[in-house]
Amino acid sequence: MSARHVFSKWKKTRVLQNTSLKRYIPETAQYNFSRLGEMLGRYKMVYVKPDTGTHGKGVMRAKRRSDVSFELSEGVSTHSFPSMDLLHNKIKSRIGKRKYLVQQGIHMLSHKGRKFDLRVLVQKNLNHNWEAMSIFGRKAAAHKIVTNVSNGGKMESLSTLMSPHMSQSSIRQLRSELNQMGLAVGKQLSKNYKGLKELGLDIALDKSMRPWILEVNTRPAIYVYRTFNPAAYRRILRYAKAYGRTK
Repeated sequence: MSARHVFSKWKKTRVLQNTSLKRYIPETAQYNFSRLGEMLGRYKMVYVKPDTGTHGKGVMRAKRRSDVSFELSEGVSTHSFPSMDLLHNKIKSRIGKRKYLVQQGIHMLSHKGRKFDLRVLVQKNLNHNWEAMSIFGRKAAAHKIVTNVSNGGKMESLSTLMSPHMSQSSIRQLRSELNQMGLAVGKQLSKNYKGLKELGLDIALDKSMRPWILEVNTRPAIYVYRTFNPAAYRRILRYAKAYGRTK
């Protein structure tokens, strides 16, 4: 039986918002003018992202500088606006009729001046239980607001990225926490969506080292492990073949 996919970020977020995992979920809502204003008032920075889609395409970052100063970033471009109305109009011109979400902005940690997040991969193993497979970091390309490897991001090990921020023993504790988080998300989403076999969690760490689940992918890229971590890749591929993703 092949793996099931849930494309809507909103549906997956709604499930997790109603569980004990909600403490890891940034405030997220369906995009509209009112929600944009409310969340910019609370957080000063939000991300506006498509409900469906991959590789960071269509993701925008909005910031409130003051009551009469806003900015919108996409790709490597940033534009300023003197009012919320004009900011919203620009966002709507980019969105069109597509469904979008607005999400609390997390001030991610940096490594050598580049923002980074973490990808936690969990899979169903040969015994049909969730297993934590791998964690790696994604460091954003210069001046970009997304960290995706397909968008110029660079893969780095967890130890490399976190060594400037914490001790090796703390990194080991963090790795354990992230793996447990991945397993908990797998078990929870499986209750609502039968047939899930693999999940890629995109996790940001803020300045206080608190982890935030930005989104969960039900068809995460696995080819990236081939050269980054060959041993993990062989095991990932073995499981993927067992549930029919690859031949």
